[in-house]
Order: sequence, then C-alpha cells, then structure tokens
Amino acid sequence: MLIYQYRGKISDEVNFGYFRNLLEKGDMKFTKPSDFNDPFDCCPTYTDELPDNTLPNAVMSHINETMQSAISAVNGVACFTVHPDKMLMWSHYGDQHKGICVGFDTEILLNNIPTNDQGNPLYDEITKVKYTKIRPKADDIASLEHKSDEWIKENEYRIISGMKKGEPSWGPGVWPIPYSSIKEVIIGAQVETNLKKRIINLINSLNYKINKKLAVLHPKKFELLIENIEDQPYIAPSTGMILNPNGQWQKF
Repeated sequence: MLIYQYRGKISDEVNFGYFRNLLEKGDMKFTKPSDFNDPFDCCPTYTDELPDNTLPNAVMSHINETMQSAISAVNGVACFTVHPDKMLMWSHYGDQHKGICVGFDTEILLNNIPTNDQGNPLYDEITKVKYTKIRPKADDIASLEHKSDEWIKENEYRIISGMKKGEPSWGPGVWPIPYSSIKEVIIGAQVETNLKKRIINLINSLNYKINKKLAVLHPKKFELLIENIEDQPYIAPSTGMILNPNGQWQKF
C-alpha cells in the first residue's frame, strides 16, 4: 500500500533542501503534536473526572495543554494519507497546489525500520487514525491515534516515534526512514515551470527509481487528475491583453 505526505513551500532553498534530504537520505521530520494545526490533536482530557463548573474552562483547558506539551516532549509524529488527489489537502498542506505529494511503500517502511545503538526501533508500526466525537481520556494510551471526526475525510495514517533508551533516543526530531520506500513524487498543479524542472532533475539524479507524476486540474469537473510526467505535452506559456473598465489595455 502507498501512503502519501503533502509537502508545501519547497520553492525556497531551505525547504527544497529538506525535500532533497528526504529523497537522498530519507530524512523525515517527526513533529511534536503541540505544533500541529489542530490544538485538540494528541491532547486528551485530564479533567474528565471533574464535575462541570469545578474550574473555569480556560483553567481546565490549560491543564490539558500542559500535559499535551509533556506528551510532545517524548513523541514525534509523521502524518500521511491514502489520498494524493484531495483538493482541500493540496490547498492546506501542499502550499495551495504549489508543493508536492510524496508516496511511500508501507511494506518497505515496516520491513526496514531503523534501530538505535540499543536495538530500539525508530517506530513500531504504521497506525490508522481513529476518528471520534469523544475526546480521549488521560489514561488512554492511544491518544496519539485518535482525532476529531471533523477530519475524517483525510483518512490519515501516522508513524509515531516515541523516545527510547539508546542513541539516538528517537522521539520528536528529524530521523532517517528507508528512502527506498519513496515510490512517487506528485508535483502540484500550480508549481511553476522552473521549479518543476528542478524537481524532475533531482529525481532523475537519484540511484533508485521514483515515479514522477503531475496533478492536473480536470477540464470539466472539480477534480484533480494524477498523471505521469512522461505523458505531458510541452505547453508554451500564454499571455494576452484585456480592456479594463477604464478603457486601458492591460496584460494578463
């Protein structure tokens, strides 16, 4: 099975460097849950036993957030989806279709897990997120795997790196996954031509095969089509002039 990770803002040198390191060395960021865009994510309730109105809601929320920070100090999460063609995900996570989407082979990821000097693995499994209306409790060991059902259409999978004895101690940070698990790179529909060429040249320079694909806007429907780069014709840039409301011609 392939799982995908959207990556945005690769046009600047720093972020393109992160992308290069992923392809060449397998460098993957395992993010602290407290840095996620959803403040409820990986933030179970530590106040579920308290009667309502025992404390101000802001105080109880602060207790939960403090404990989320503790969880984040020892756990890093890499997020994926099975959908490489979701318009909203390209907009939110793929820099408004100006980024990329990378596909990973789960079998390779699970059969080649890195270990530290004590033999402890970077991760144990690939976990399918469980969506629920019920906020996990503090003693729920699966709090890193539960998420509000507001996000259910993302169909998310996670690789969780918990701190373990040895060096490196894993947890949040940038760690090497098996780069041979990378099977596809999908270029966003709004990536400009020079960056597109740079991405293709980088992939072609690697010593292993990655399928190069392009997200294309469906000409008749609100859909994205994922097509092979090799099947794309060269299309010269088009410009023109339009008469604006002030009677002036302007270029578009």
